[in-house]
Amino acid sequence: MNMTHSAIKCSGCLVSSESSITHSTSSAHQRVRVRSFSKPGFTLTEILVTITIILVLAGTLFAITRNLKRSGENVVAIGRIQSLAQANAAYAVENSGKYVPVFAFADDRSFKPAWFYNKEFLEPITGNTGFLDNPVQYEGNDGYPESVLDPVVVRSKKHYWSRLSASFGYNQENMPGGEWGDANTNRSHTIYSVTSPNRTFQFITATDWTAKYSGRNLWKNAPVEGRTTNGKIAFRHKGDKALAVFYDGHVESISQEDIKNFDQRGGVNHAFWGGSRQ
Repeated sequence: MNMTHSAIKCSGCLVSSESSITHSTSSAHQRVRVRSFSKPGFTLTEILVTITIILVLAGTLFAITRNLKRSGENVVAIGRIQSLAQANAAYAVENSGKYVPVFAFADDRSFKPAWFYNKEFLEPITGNTGFLDNPVQYEGNDGYPESVLDPVVVRSKKHYWSRLSASFGYNQENMPGGEWGDANTNRSHTIYSVTSPNRTFQFITATDWTAKYSGRNLWKNAPVEGRTTNGKIAFRHKGDKALAVFYDGHVESISQEDIKNFDQRGGVNHAFWGGSRQ
């Protein structure tokens, strides 16, 4: 009896244990099934952080791309303004030491070709000068090859952008040879009249075909164009600077602060403008 009772009890234990195990296994299986079908999501904070990171990276990439583009334009513009100085040096060799006139008037006071449509001066740069036939008096022509223009001006494509005068201006200050409108005027430096070739600039980025002392402070984010008569210097390159090539052929980036320093040390009589003050 004892053995039978124990067996029954034991059998009950086995049944109970098996039932418990079966129930436990079933519950665990259900939990596994439930978990396997549930998909984890992102919190609002995680989404906002991700968006912020993407925006920061996009902004950084844009800034890097813009800086690289401006640096590239700077390099190209330096090469192009240097080519003007090289052409001017070649012109002086062929004209008894006289650089290309910034402007000239005949005996009858008729206007002769200014520097920016002087074929002899420009031919080494442009090659074909046929586009300079019949220039508009005082203004020159549209349609200069992009390879001789300031790339910032080319990119902007503002009014008169294809004129050389929209890209570079020629320094006319402290230059011998006569005044505007005078008969038999040939306003230009000679290799002897430039006393500080490493400190006096020839050409500078501008919106006028002449670079004047009176136009030194007129930029202020002005539109890029080439039909002005105010001798405006264009501070449109990297770091809000102008590019100037000097009579010795080197190029410098000129800031508006540099212009103020020249003003304090002689103004229009400073060597930068061709004067005697250092």
